[in-house]
Amino acid sequence: MNIFNIPISRSVVISFVIAGIVGGWLLSGQIGGGQALQAQDASTASTEEKADGTTADETAAREQSLPFVRVRTIRAQSRETDLVIRGRTEALRRVEVKAETSGTILSLPVEKGSVVAEGDVICELKIDAREAQVAESLAVTEQRKLEYDGIKKLRKKGVKSEVQEAASKAAYEAALARHEAAKLELEHTNISAPFDGIVNERPVEVGDFVRPGDTCALVVDVDPMLIIGQVSERDISKLGVGARGKAKLITGEELNGRIRYISRSADQATRTFRVELEVSNEDASIPDGITADITVPTRSVAAHLISPAVLTLDDKGVIGVRVVDEANVVSFVPVSIISDSAEGVWVTGLPRTVTLITVGQEFVSAGQKVQTADDSEGS
Repeated sequence: MNIFNIPISRSVVISFVIAGIVGGWLLSGQIGGGQALQAQDASTASTEEKADGTTADETAAREQSLPFVRVRTIRAQSRETDLVIRGRTEALRRVEVKAETSGTILSLPVEKGSVVAEGDVICELKIDAREAQVAESLAVTEQRKLEYDGIKKLRKKGVKSEVQEAASKAAYEAALARHEAAKLELEHTNISAPFDGIVNERPVEVGDFVRPGDTCALVVDVDPMLIIGQVSERDISKLGVGARGKAKLITGEELNGRIRYISRSADQATRTFRVELEVSNEDASIPDGITADITVPTRSVAAHLISPAVLTLDDKGVIGVRVVDEANVVSFVPVSIISDSAEGVWVTGLPRTVTLITVGQEFVSAGQKVQTADDSEGS
């Protein structure tokens, strides 16, 4: 073969061909290896991102799998705590009006249940011979008075002795005492009310014979009315005489009053102290002996108003609520209920400002991350 008139042997040509093939193969391998390495590097990078959980697709998928709850941020308010005492109504005074002399019931001027004023006659006894006894004692007293006056004059003239004068004086004073006793006996035929009140019971009828000490009527003073209860030794220090309070009767009626008495000695059996709340009862509409609850404000605390529906129990049966923090992680917070109202319940134990789960609290647990949405209608 002759190229450009230069003589070339067949073996040289074959060597050039082989060299070209080897060079092409080597170049092809370098390029392909680079692409494979890049693909391997990309695959490795993708795998590392998945291990860290930072890829956009995986983050979105994880967020879609989180539980969804509604929350509301609430803030504490100043609230007075109340001490509630179970009690009952009790009349201020109740007296069994008794006969002080014997005799037959002549009349009963007032009926059972009637309102009476102090001094009103409740039972009237027959006078019998009492008026005559008063008249007789008066006559004897006047006679003894004349005798005493005469002896005093004679004593000054020296006719009567000092002893005679003293004896005459004693006789006069004895007659005077008998007269006063006779008048008192006559007055006792009218049995009167000792104070303003109501004739609650009247165990006698016209014609009955009574003796001293027999009951004519039971009179109760119902204005003011007392609401009495027993307070434990743990709470007695929270109360003071004169403190304002209110009572709610079993009938639903609510009354305002003040504490008029706190016992300084505990009941030995129950270790409780008697407390009396005084309320007005001018119209005598509050009965004696019905059930009532006494509520007395004791101190001011920071509390939250929540719906009873958000209250829940933990695994130990403790009452509380579930809340979320800034990272939307759930936690359980125990609370204490201090009072309730038409708007909800007042509780203590929460931070001053807290984000409360209002919907879905029963389906999440402490330490769990959640998705949240603001519940502007929640409580």
